[in-house]
Amino acid sequence: MDHLSSGFSDVDHSSDPSRFASCLVTLNSLSYFQDYKRKSFILMGAREGSRVLEVGCGLGFDAISLRGIVGRSGRVVALDSSLAMVEAARSRAKDLGLAIEFMLGDAGQMGFENGSFDCARVDRTLQHIPQPEKVLAEMARVTRSGGRIVAYEPDWGTFAIGSGDRQVTRKLEDFWCDNFKSGWIGRYLYKHFQRLGLVDIQICSSTLLVTDLSLAEKVFDLSKNVERALSLGLLSMSEAIAWLKELREDDLRGVFFCSYTGFMAVGRKR
Repeated sequence: MDHLSSGFSDVDHSSDPSRFASCLVTLNSLSYFQDYKRKSFILMGAREGSRVLEVGCGLGFDAISLRGIVGRSGRVVALDSSLAMVEAARSRAKDLGLAIEFMLGDAGQMGFENGSFDCARVDRTLQHIPQPEKVLAEMARVTRSGGRIVAYEPDWGTFAIGSGDRQVTRKLEDFWCDNFKSGWIGRYLYKHFQRLGLVDIQICSSTLLVTDLSLAEKVFDLSKNVERALSLGLLSMSEAIAWLKELREDDLRGVFFCSYTGFMAVGRKR
């Protein structure tokens, strides 16, 4: 079974890559994501004529936005480890008549020369990488002196589900978090940026609140997470049934709730 928590690290070998594309489309439609993305574009200092690197481009939504910011005189290079994602992003940009360099590659070992870009950005990609500090180091290497690096990442240790069963809920929240390669990356961004020697570092947080169960299923894979935990013996069948029943009843009463907090870091290369 393809799982959103672990499957994004290897989309091309999943049984249904469209499931991950559908998740990205849903996230891109939400105001929470639109708001922090706009802020990240400002913080990275992208402007007319800038050379911009987007790491983990997915379906290309953010690269397309950056193309509009840098204009015809600028350059947007967008990298992803998934061929399916790169091809979908290229198709989307081509349909819009936009010149964006979508590339398949390893963000931990990029083939660009030192200082190739004016700024670099990564968004919800480091959570899927076991050694995210290597990607951030590469981003710093290929960014020019004085250029900015921006990262937005969730901290899945902050994942909260409004259930009355604390024991089962804690198990499932931790299980979701631990299935990411780097589920706590949000809280480590400041440390990583400091270790890279970046200056003028800023960290800000924002929290996504979801009060609709159907949306939570699309974003957080709740039922599939329960099924997976059940198959591994982390829950009993009665616990799983009762927990999901409570969420559905809360949703019908209009009191369903879950959330997570994400962190955005920006730093300037000396």
